[in-house]
Amino acid sequence: MRVVFVTHNDLGLACLEELVDLGADVRAVFTRPRREAISDQTDLSRFAAVHDLPLHETDDVNDEAVRERIAEYDPELLFVVGWSRLVDPAVFDLASVAALGMHPAPLPRGRGRAPIAWSLIKGLDETALSFFHLVAEADAGDLVGQEPIPIAETDDAGSLYAKVVEAGRTLIRESYPRFEAGEVPREPQDDTEATWWPKRVPRHGLVDWTRPAHELYDWIRGQTHPYPGAFSTLHGHEVRFWAAHPPTGERVFCEPGELLAADGETLRVGTWEGAIDLTRVGVDGVEIPASDLLDEEWASLGDCFANARDLLGDGS
Repeated sequence: MRVVFVTHNDLGLACLEELVDLGADVRAVFTRPRREAISDQTDLSRFAAVHDLPLHETDDVNDEAVRERIAEYDPELLFVVGWSRLVDPAVFDLASVAALGMHPAPLPRGRGRAPIAWSLIKGLDETALSFFHLVAEADAGDLVGQEPIPIAETDDAGSLYAKVVEAGRTLIRESYPRFEAGEVPREPQDDTEATWWPKRVPRHGLVDWTRPAHELYDWIRGQTHPYPGAFSTLHGHEVRFWAAHPPTGERVFCEPGELLAADGETLRVGTWEGAIDLTRVGVDGVEIPASDLLDEEWASLGDCFANARDLLGDGS
């Protein structure tokens, strides 16, 4: 089948690889110009060169010139995967059979933004990758398929994203042959079960140390690489938190945010009625073992990270 693919991330690249292996007639790939602010962007130029595919860069697939270019390829299937902006009906109507998207949440639950981060921040033990028909409303189209994804306690944003990529491969292998056979699989979503997960931006990673240790662990692992990271400040210096050990549930008598002890590469920090053992932090853009934070002249045991509530106002 004639395919046009719109993507800029590893999930999209994995799906493209599977489509080529299955014999799809991939006519062209559309991607975004390189932007440092796009945390999960991947380079598609090598794939396009190896398979002799036209590769077009655009920030807006809804642009009239881009729509006309897509129309020239006469797609039967149009895929839009990992694209953070809504696609106009005028674009997905260009596909003569189906326009399709993917969303790493168990739709209809989790429509919206940042599904990988939210799944971890909320401490879910399972999510899914949903494969669906594009409609005007975000993530609301009929389902083609859905692949469950278990979330382990040790998973973080990077490892969960890797599972999402593998789930994408599975869904393409299972679903594309059905389209080739003339089927158009679709199962309506139950809108009464739909929920909405909001957009996240870097400043939302600010840590509230008055939360329990297990919530802070989920907060850190849900925003680690490739995302901007959870963060706090210590004596005016910003510190990013990239990894931590799962908390043991031990009760600790301390101030929330207090630097309590160092052991090897870990740094123990106080939370609400407990503590969390950080393993990797970032200072001035450099990632280091957490205990190395104490090598900074402005950081000592007994100091306290600023609490989010204190930074938001004087409490009056």
